[in-house]
Amino acid sequence: MANVNKRFGGLVVGLALVTVACGSNSEPSGQESGDTGGMPPTQSGGANTGGGGDTATGGESAIGGGPATGGGSATGATAAIGGGSATGGATLGGATGDGGAGTGGAALGGGDTGGAPTDGGTSGSGGTAGSAASGGTGTGGGDGGASGGLGTGAEPATGGAESSGGAGGSGTTRPEPIPSSGCDAVATAESGRFTIDVDGTEREYILQLPDDYDSAHPYPIVFAWHGGRYDADWVANGDEPQSGPYYGIQDQAQGSVILVAPQALGSWNSQDISFVDAMVTRFEAELCLDTGRVFSAGFSMGGIMTLTIGCERGNVFRAIAAMSGSLSGGCPDSTNPIAYFGSHGDEDPTISPELGAAARDEFVRINGCSDAEPVSGPLGLEYQGCMPGYPVIWHPFTGVHEPPPDEGVLIWGFLSQL
Repeated sequence: MANVNKRFGGLVVGLALVTVACGSNSEPSGQESGDTGGMPPTQSGGANTGGGGDTATGGESAIGGGPATGGGSATGATAAIGGGSATGGATLGGATGDGGAGTGGAALGGGDTGGAPTDGGTSGSGGTAGSAASGGTGTGGGDGGASGGLGTGAEPATGGAESSGGAGGSGTTRPEPIPSSGCDAVATAESGRFTIDVDGTEREYILQLPDDYDSAHPYPIVFAWHGGRYDADWVANGDEPQSGPYYGIQDQAQGSVILVAPQALGSWNSQDISFVDAMVTRFEAELCLDTGRVFSAGFSMGGIMTLTIGCERGNVFRAIAAMSGSLSGGCPDSTNPIAYFGSHGDEDPTISPELGAAARDEFVRINGCSDAEPVSGPLGLEYQGCMPGYPVIWHPFTGVHEPPPDEGVLIWGFLSQL
């Protein structure tokens, strides 16, 4: 992986602890503000169905926080470029147009969430697979891992039933950690709420270190992005509809990962890529990270932000997990392959399942997966023939605009095998 300080042009110093008041966690009666569209920042836009045809009501924009124009129908809105507003939508932070529908529309309502997905099962083709739960490498050339991805580096399993294999399984063990320069840092790190300067604007994030954080041990790091109705405190507290803090990842990881909950300025936008860059630069310099395992996860508007990171920073992030997200116009042709997990409720009235599937298809293309039908696996539908180490897994579920049941089990089950 390239040196981060070279990539981002230097170090932003300090982990100064501050106390900052955040927005309310209360949930308005309408749909989540700003979750009906999305785009990679370099795209010229594209039609967006606006989350199933809900009309705009003059609420906040999907990205950038500006008011929707005119309150017209969001259906068919096209993303503007160079600061022009999308019809029925809103501009994106003064840069790329959002291309998303105006907010408002149908209330989230209720709806069954369906049963929890199973996390068992075995995998591996051409030989005996290791345990699917642990992602161990199977003997005799098995794919290893529940999703067919890389194994965890544990001792190879000697048992397990043969199956049809997973998405893009490589049959190799988990790579060795790539320590950041912060593994040699003298300063003592701590959890808490911090600020960082991003192009003259003070930005906030919540940092959660393992209780027994070891400054000489390279940790994976997960950026967890909140939805438009929520904030960083919602992510860190694990409030509903999450299954626990940081989308349930904290409980599943059991102290083996560093977690970050960034705070949006109203809503996420393409300019927040600079926020991402600044945080990565700081953390690699001041914390002991495994720079080969930088991950992103998010729900709704946070899913849109996660997908944008997948399009724009595949050379920095190893994998993304996008829940109920969307893209407008697709990723740039220069997008790097990146391991992908996506989920979407089949009755989502805010961001339609079709938009979520279209975003998934971009990473099917980027990761070079075949046209073969995906195979059902413990974490979802596993696409076949993907580049080794870059699986694509799709987890549709019965539900509305919400994370899937047991999302922590699913997401950490996916990330931990890489």
